[in-house]
Amino acid sequence: MPWQPTTEPMEAVLAEMRGRPLAEKLGRVQGVMVKTLKLHADQRGHFTEQLKRGDLDDEGREFLPEHGFAQMSRSLAYARGGNPPELIKAFHWHHRQWDYWDMVGGDVRIALVDLRQESPTRGKIQVVIAGEHSPKVVAIPPLVAHGYQLLSLRDALLCYYVTEPYRAADPDEGRIPWNDARIGFDWKIENI
Repeated sequence: MPWQPTTEPMEAVLAEMRGRPLAEKLGRVQGVMVKTLKLHADQRGHFTEQLKRGDLDDEGREFLPEHGFAQMSRSLAYARGGNPPELIKAFHWHHRQWDYWDMVGGDVRIALVDLRQESPTRGKIQVVIAGEHSPKVVAIPPLVAHGYQLLSLRDALLCYYVTEPYRAADPDEGRIPWNDARIGFDWKIENI
């Protein structure tokens, strides 16, 4: 698959990140939105509304894009056992596409890295815990690199909606290794 290369402005942000302590890089990323899902449960099970017109995120902002979704997909990540399983799928990014992630099975730690040179939060890393025990939909803007790590011993099932259709001949997707030293994200899980 022909991944898109990082651009010069993205490389500049990554270069700024190199060597900065992780604690300085952690924080909120402008434009990332989180909508905590409400489960409606009874003795038969539960129901939740994932996305609908008029939804607001946890901070009261309009959650859905003005233009509609172009594609709905799902991805399954196998838990490999251990404590934690430590399967990591990171990092990828898009030039134009918004992603709306709903981790419907398993539990994960999502890491989001702002690679937008003109963003007031450039170089920031936001972490969101999501999954069946913390149901949320996470809206991820273009040029915010993202990935996740399994936290549970169960496979993780991600349902996601995107604003651009996938084109195999010209994918709107780039990759950065999960352990890129410039990002310097600490994927270790520590018991305290």
